[in-house]
Amino acid sequence: MKKLTFLIFLLFCFVLTGCNSEKAGNETLLNKIKAKDKIVVGIKDDSKPFGFVRNNEITGFDADVAYEVAKRIFLSDFKGHVEFVPLKSSQRISALNTGKVDMLIATMSINERRKEIIDFSIPYYVAGQALMVPKYSKIKSLAQLNDKSVAIILGTTGEKTIRLLAPNASAIGAFSYPDAFNHLKEGHVQAILADDSLLYGLVMDNRGYKILPARYTEEYYAIAIRKGEETESLKKVLNAAIRNMQQTGKLNRIKEKWIPNFSLI
Repeated sequence: MKKLTFLIFLLFCFVLTGCNSEKAGNETLLNKIKAKDKIVVGIKDDSKPFGFVRNNEITGFDADVAYEVAKRIFLSDFKGHVEFVPLKSSQRISALNTGKVDMLIATMSINERRKEIIDFSIPYYVAGQALMVPKYSKIKSLAQLNDKSVAIILGTTGEKTIRLLAPNASAIGAFSYPDAFNHLKEGHVQAILADDSLLYGLVMDNRGYKILPARYTEEYYAIAIRKGEETESLKKVLNAAIRNMQQTGKLNRIKEKWIPNFSLI
């Protein structure tokens, strides 16, 4: 009798544990996304060609990556599966960790400091920090900015680079790339230090400026998600989607669509 009671107790524990595991599985972010039939994506809307507004719609490289991810999750081409939330660089991590967005596809580069508080997919793009200057500027390198002013974007890794390579430069923080460009246009700074991928958009829209050839960093853009068990299954899906885009050439086609060959301009 005692043996039978013990077996019943073990069976009860097994069933209870199984139910709890199933409940925990249903509470993953991936399942929540599927249940609400959309992903909420934090994106930049001031960072052409990665994220910007055209015809009252957010579009660009990162937007196309988001749509490809949605196809993987929902097995559908319906763009309504994606809801974009425009964010400034300095707002991204807060919006992610407070649950305002499910993920960030917003020119977010991987670094060790960020990895302490958020998680990342594998990279989908490699950028490099560069300088943008007026076309006839005498500045040829970052070292020449040591006694000058340079614009950086708040919430990016530009400040770390300027402190390391031109510690005597005066770094002027801007909340957006258009703000940084206005500083340069009005003569408040002599250069902008930012990812080349985003400087391309400024040069495309503004004649009389150029990007210097040197690249001072390698910036690996990835999809950012919250840390924890809740996001593990989503991370696997994101990595699989990016690998598929790489293997099928989709990422290269997105790059060709949005980022021009400046050697031909």
